[in-house]
Amino acid sequence: MHDAKGAELWVTTPLMNSFRGPSNEEVRIERKVLKPCKRVVVLNTLDVLYGHVLLKLWNAQYYLDAHPDLGLVILMPRSFEWLVPKGTAEVWLVDQKLGRAHGWYRSIDRQVNEFLAAYDEVYMGKGYAHPDKSKVDIERFTGVPAFDLARFITAPKHITFVLREDRLWFRTALHKFKYRALMKLGMKGVARWYFLADQQRLAMASLRRIRARYPDVKATIVGLGEKRPVPAGVTDLRTRQMNVDTELAWCRAYGASQFVIGVHGSNMLLPTAFAGGCIEVLPHDRYGNIVQDVAVRYNDVMQLFLYRFVDEFASAREVARHALSIFGDYAVFHRNNRINVP
Repeated sequence: MHDAKGAELWVTTPLMNSFRGPSNEEVRIERKVLKPCKRVVVLNTLDVLYGHVLLKLWNAQYYLDAHPDLGLVILMPRSFEWLVPKGTAEVWLVDQKLGRAHGWYRSIDRQVNEFLAAYDEVYMGKGYAHPDKSKVDIERFTGVPAFDLARFITAPKHITFVLREDRLWFRTALHKFKYRALMKLGMKGVARWYFLADQQRLAMASLRRIRARYPDVKATIVGLGEKRPVPAGVTDLRTRQMNVDTELAWCRAYGASQFVIGVHGSNMLLPTAFAGGCIEVLPHDRYGNIVQDVAVRYNDVMQLFLYRFVDEFASAREVARHALSIFGDYAVFHRNNRINVP
């Protein structure tokens, strides 16, 4: 749905409601000065959605590189502090859950204005929701290097499965219907027990097919959820309690992966910022958002080879076919399109 000027209502409605009904709720902001500066550019990354915060934060690299004469100040949720890039002058850490970020908070306004009074000159940075991700150097944000394409063939074969519990990889349309029906009938426990297990069965079935040709392939599973029994050579890093150590362990798994496999969503942004490529299960109602969750690292035809999208009801066989193609066809494709070119 759009308003009279063509803007998305899911954007404009909360914005207008927040201006019309400002909140008196107190929200604490901690100001951390890393490098004192009197001339600064302020980048506001606050948002109600995880992926939006991350994408806005990636704009920081531009300001660090293009405006070294200005100190970069980042306004951000506290849970993203571990991603502050080196060279940042200040971070303003907001103690608020993402789901509460819709709204106009007088306390945030008051504190920000108090902070701004300390500078001689202030510029407001633009936090683009869709920055050029191919220019993002994720190591500057995390300290963990991305997968090096120069080692694609020589590096140990590794895949990371990103398995989320709130958007599943379903075997068929009927499975998806049954899941939703059980959830509406109040049988959440039954639905989650069966379909979470089935999602893992699909992932591990695809891995078995890949290993039939490449027995040495190792894999990691990440995601917010419970650990489950896994085959030999698979590391399960799923958890419900996130911390910086876990975030970095996940990043190291992505950075060791020729590609990652997962369902469309913001959960794919960091994995694809590190991995060589991806195979993404794309739900039918997300076609309009295709690639928005992929941190595309290349500006040539390597995009088409290394980023694969399959139907939301793709079989393990279909996913494995793409995986086998990426592993098996990479050398020739790379030579033809990266080396033997004018």
